[in-house]
Amino acid sequence: MNLTPENEQENRNVVPFYRSGDYFFHRGIIAYRKNHLKRAVKLFERAVKLTDQEPVFHVQLAAVLSEVGQYERSNDILEMVLTNHGDDQSECYFFMANNYAYLGLFEKAEEAAKRYMVLTPGGEFFKDAGDLLDLMQVEQNEAEADADDEEDWESFDLSSDEYIIEHGRARTLLRDGKPEEALPILQDIITEHPACWSAHNHLAEALFRLGDDSAFELSRNVLQEDEGNLFALCNLAVFYTMKEDDLSASPFIDAIKRIYPLDIEHHMKVAQVLAAVGHYEQVIGRIMRVEPFILDREPDLFHCLAVAHYHTDQYEKALFYWRRAEKLGNKAAAEILEKVEQGTLLARDVEYRLW
Repeated sequence: MNLTPENEQENRNVVPFYRSGDYFFHRGIIAYRKNHLKRAVKLFERAVKLTDQEPVFHVQLAAVLSEVGQYERSNDILEMVLTNHGDDQSECYFFMANNYAYLGLFEKAEEAAKRYMVLTPGGEFFKDAGDLLDLMQVEQNEAEADADDEEDWESFDLSSDEYIIEHGRARTLLRDGKPEEALPILQDIITEHPACWSAHNHLAEALFRLGDDSAFELSRNVLQEDEGNLFALCNLAVFYTMKEDDLSASPFIDAIKRIYPLDIEHHMKVAQVLAAVGHYEQVIGRIMRVEPFILDREPDLFHCLAVAHYHTDQYEKALFYWRRAEKLGNKAAAEILEKVEQGTLLARDVEYRLW
């Protein structure tokens, strides 16, 4: 059919379908949460191309590039963000610190980590930045001792590099459900650095997940040496609860319930542990204090929030948060929603597990 002038005018008024930078950014977040890192990089690159002035897009691209080992390119992007937007994007310093550490540039890593902590006290990555500095401080102290003993500096430098990388690798293995692979790495770290309490806590977790009850003694030893260590308290609360020893778990749970950390990572950890041990009354309030942009990066918190709402008889809100978690790639939420759809969901199916 031939177009009339009227048809032509109507055709010119059709608005073409346009996918914005926001669209590709959110698709990238979903891909990242599903651990499709190469696809996430491509989607974030597209988002940056379409919305070049949005610093968050650049920072997220840099973070994923770091995870795929492109540390130098990641730092180039982060430096560009700081040049264009200044210290308002302070998280760039934290990401750069990690990149420098992996590249073996420890002085630059220390400088960047300290810069982040000065600019953002109590920020999202404050605890991680402190852990990184602690690791490098341990190595610096050992370097001085080695120098006194006239030991070879190059040998220490290699050890320093391996120490930081191996500790990070062990944590990643635990997150990926591979405690048996994390175990020997953590044991080696503790042999070399017996006062590294975070490694002790990770080792206790790995042992427990592998069915080794020496995890209890290890966690108690941490509390003896470092009184009030939050992660050791959390470990014992979870370990005893999973062993169905509520009496032994109770003092550790009560201690955790009295703690309101300023550090965001610790704050989220307490909420997740309280959900895992079935004390839901505080979970909702604690998670709702977390900034929305952090929640959007942590779909597991939406699942945690949904479980807490379910067990406090707020079923519609539970469904709302499970759907948000599923949209961001959370598998546990997806499994529960499938059972809801099938009409087979039972109360015993609704639990929050840390691992």
